[in-house]
Formats: sequence, structure tokens, C-alpha cells
Amino acid sequence: MPLARSDTRSDAFTLHELERHQRRREQGIPTLTVLAGPPRLAASLWRRWLDSLHRPACTIHASSELEVARAWMVSLAQLGNLETHAADFLGTAAGLAPGELPSRLKAKTAHEREVLLQELFPSAPDGDSAAACRCLLQPRVTHKSAAPLDAVLEVCDGNPLRALAALHALVPPDRAPTLLLTGSGAEETARTARVAAKLCAALPSLVIALTVDRPSLEAYLHGAESQAIAMVREGLVELAAPSPESIELKLEALGVKRFEVSSHALNRLAADGVPDEVLSLFAEAARGPQYRARSAEERFLHAFLDSHPSTQGLFELNASPDFRLAGRQVEVDLLARRLFIALEIDGYHHFQDPEAYRRDRRKDLALQRHGFLVLRFLAQDVVARLEEILDTISEVISQRRESLGQGSSRGEDEDAGAGGFSTR
Repeated sequence: MPLARSDTRSDAFTLHELERHQRRREQGIPTLTVLAGPPRLAASLWRRWLDSLHRPACTIHASSELEVARAWMVSLAQLGNLETHAADFLGTAAGLAPGELPSRLKAKTAHEREVLLQELFPSAPDGDSAAACRCLLQPRVTHKSAAPLDAVLEVCDGNPLRALAALHALVPPDRAPTLLLTGSGAEETARTARVAAKLCAALPSLVIALTVDRPSLEAYLHGAESQAIAMVREGLVELAAPSPESIELKLEALGVKRFEVSSHALNRLAADGVPDEVLSLFAEAARGPQYRARSAEERFLHAFLDSHPSTQGLFELNASPDFRLAGRQVEVDLLARRLFIALEIDGYHHFQDPEAYRRDRRKDLALQRHGFLVLRFLAQDVVARLEEILDTISEVISQRRESLGQGSSRGEDEDAGAGGFSTR
């Protein structure tokens, strides 16, 4: 049965539904929020709701339990001192006052820690959470793996859902990272929905949402009934895409003259549900060189890519790939460090100065020698040929993920911020 498209869902209605879903989680009812509609609008509304609760967020483009659990665990580790949480958890189990065990473990060597923990717990403490605490407090002594999160997976028999639940129990519920999963296409949506449903069932208190486009969702819901499909139906929140006409009116209010933006660009901005703050940057870039800062196109393109769940956190603005050329640090307009992609936005000045042109070519060669794929776009095309630029970037991202063996996951433990997911 096709989804209804006629009734417009306001932002207030969406936020109300998110609150309703949260009350269900607090009652122990496994609940998956499914935001169906423009991906940028979905991500923006999700972030706004989380900001009102002061909740941390983890966004990941992945379709396996292990990828999602790893991303969540790294996000948790980035938010605070996991060792302190682990020590307090074990200290409470041993009857110690809050903060006592972290204080006693402070500044101790690995051997001294092991002796103290052995005194407090002559036998191995029961439960995955207690075992995870030992991994976090003594990872190099008790396990071959030097990475504490790998060790947590090991003691949970390699089960990512158990590992996630074990760590989730160490922190107060309102401080645990939330999850926003995203996929594209019917097959990927189906895999991601199944993973999300398993996460909800294993850990009902986990705050988790899935963004999905309407065609992929409709194809998925036409499949054979399952627990995952039932959970998707229950948590469905439909988002109405803005019309190109409404986008054009907003741009006019921001000083962009009618017909200065192509219909293709307006259609793309509307279909993606571009947030107002990103639309303001687009307007700045569209107003013409006499009215804008030289970096307007760079800032808009970065914000536009960062507003989509599948590329959120992927690109850094005006970042260095950490090597020097002619004695100076190289800087790239938009840098995807983990995927080795360098995006450069060239204004007219790049072609008026022969030495600047030569300098850019030397920079391209240096980036290529360090493994980076360099894409250069004209600044004026960021507005005039937006859809063409976005399609090119999307194709390159997919190819680089495949060639680098990263699949659909964005990021790994040692470099989470630059690649696969973002935390706030």
C-alpha cells in the first residue's frame, strides 16, 4: 500500500512524534523512529530534537550490526572517560562509595591495577558489563587485543549487540549516544532496517532512528511481513518535502533575484529538504561575487554535504592533509581524510594569475602523490550546476569507499571524526 502523500506534516507534529517514541522507550518498549522523506530535513529535525534534550548523537551510514555497534562504542568513548564509568560500575558492585575506585586506580601502573582489581574481585565478576569494565580498565593485561573496544567484543563472544548493551549499562541513559542510521536504495534500506530492529529488541532504551527515502521505504514495506517491518510501520514519521516554489520564495527573501537559480538546483534543494541555515549559505553564494565573501561557495558546499546523514562528518572545511609543499602546510577547501578526496573550489582569480595556476597544478600533483583524488569545480558552478557537482561527488564517494574496502561504513575507531560518523 503506497504511503499517503497528501497530508503535510509540520515540524511541530514531527517533534511531538519523537517525544511519543521516547516515552515508549522509557517504558521499555522497543521503538524505532523512521523518518521518511527528504534526508536533510530528517537529519535537521532529529538534531533539533536531540539538542533540546542535550543528547549526544552518532550518525552512521552502515548496514551491519558490527559497523553500527563499533560506531556507537567509539562515539561513547569520545564523549567522556570510559575508564571512570567502568571503575564506578565495578566499585558499586564491590560496595565502594561513588568515585572511590576511580580514585584508587588513578596513577597506578597496569600491574598495580590488576592486583587491586583481583583483591576486589577474586573471581571474575558476572555479566557482560562487568567483563567489559575489566577490558576498559586492564585491556593490555587481560586480553591479547590492545584496543579496549575490540576486547569488549571479545568477552561478549564477538556479539556486537551484547557488547553495545554491556557498555550502554555503564552510563546514565541521558548521556548515552543516540543513533541515526541511513541507507539508500531498497536493498540497503532493508538491511539497515533489520539491523535497527535487532538493536531495538536487544536494547529497548537505545534512542535510534532511521532515515529513508519514500521509494525505498515503499519497496521495503511491500515485502513479507516480519518483526522489522512491523517496527518500521509503528515508528513511521512522514516528512513532507518543501516545494521548489517555496524554496525560491525563501531565496528571494534572502536577496536572490528570481530566475537567478536554475530550476534543476531548486528541484534538488527541495527534494533533499535543505535546512534553512544551509539555504542561507546557498543564497550568499548565489548573490554574485560583488556581494559575497570569496569562501561562500566552499562554506555552502561543506554545510550542504554535512547536512546529509550519509556524508555528515565526512568532509572538513579548509583542512590540511598533514604534509608540506614548498615549506608550507598544504590546505584543501574540502577534505575527506579517510576517503582521500580533496575538493577544490576555484574562483575566477585562479585563471587570471599564471603563477597561481602553476601553484594549483603543483598542489594537485602533491595531493595525488599522497593518494588523494582531486576534484576541482568552478565557484560559479556551485550555484549554476549544483546538481551536476553533487552527482559527481556522490559517484566519487561511492567509488572510493568501494576501492578502499570501506563498503558503506564511514569511519573506524582511530579516525572516527574524519570519516564515517559524527558525534556531538
